[in-house]
Amino acid sequence: MKSILKKYIVKYWLLFFFMIVFLVMGLFKIPAKKLYETLLSLRLWELAIVILVFALISVFQILSRKYLFKQLGEKPGIKNLTLIHFSSMAAHYSSPAKLGFPLAVYLFKKFENISYPIATAMILTELVISMGICGIIALGGSYFYFAKYQTIFLLTVLFLVILCLTIYFILRALGKKGQSGRIHQFAADTQDIFRNIPFRAAITYIVISTLIQILSGVNFFLLCYFFSIDVSLWKAIIISSSAFFLGAVSMVPMGLGVREGSVLFYLNYLGVASDISLSVITVNRLVSTGLTFLLGMIAGGILGAAKITMEGD
Repeated sequence: MKSILKKYIVKYWLLFFFMIVFLVMGLFKIPAKKLYETLLSLRLWELAIVILVFALISVFQILSRKYLFKQLGEKPGIKNLTLIHFSSMAAHYSSPAKLGFPLAVYLFKKFENISYPIATAMILTELVISMGICGIIALGGSYFYFAKYQTIFLLTVLFLVILCLTIYFILRALGKKGQSGRIHQFAADTQDIFRNIPFRAAITYIVISTLIQILSGVNFFLLCYFFSIDVSLWKAIIISSSAFFLGAVSMVPMGLGVREGSVLFYLNYLGVASDISLSVITVNRLVSTGLTFLLGMIAGGILGAAKITMEGD
């Protein structure tokens, strides 16, 4: 049943998204005409700026991977980094098991001959740092700006700390020296690679990841500004980080429904009209997920063709 649901969410994500939109319209009694008029108020050049910032975020994500790989002694090409980024992101968004991560590790091995432990160390570093920064901004900012829900946020932080410690001790146990087996050896190799990352390089990567998260907030801020929503840049960054963070930990494909609900909650808390909030959500989702899927399918097709050529040779 779960596999069937996952398949249909992946295949018909746009239909599911608009079902959520119509559901919200019914709950908040938003007339379709009013939502349509609000969406049309976004001019073409404003949409182009939002897409441009999305592209800039993608560039920084790709370059940050190249930088981290360089610190690990690898030099993958920009072309393959770009193709792997979008194809794995499309897989990542379309699966509750976050299949984009193991897919990226496999593709780096296949097309750049980067060993599994090194690629895994890169992906885990990226995941821990990006989610950590996102979570700190989301939970810390929400704690100060939404004091009414402080208990919920503190419990969430406690849960995440326990989860991280559990993962750490599991990896430590798997990589414990003196044990045999492929899994133990793989975990031990990955831990050794982590230790070889220079402290200065780790700080630089954290700065780059923070910049990426801020850019995501800027993109959301611009979208709010174009829809005449009076929200500060700092609050926009908090809302964007919270929606992304909650969507990621929910394990729902693309965070579909979770991210939308999070943004609605924050904007309504700030007194933004529901039809305007829904317009922001709609454009934001179509730009981020829509473009990612489109570019992911193109990238996947190019990589698939390259794989056939390599096997033919």
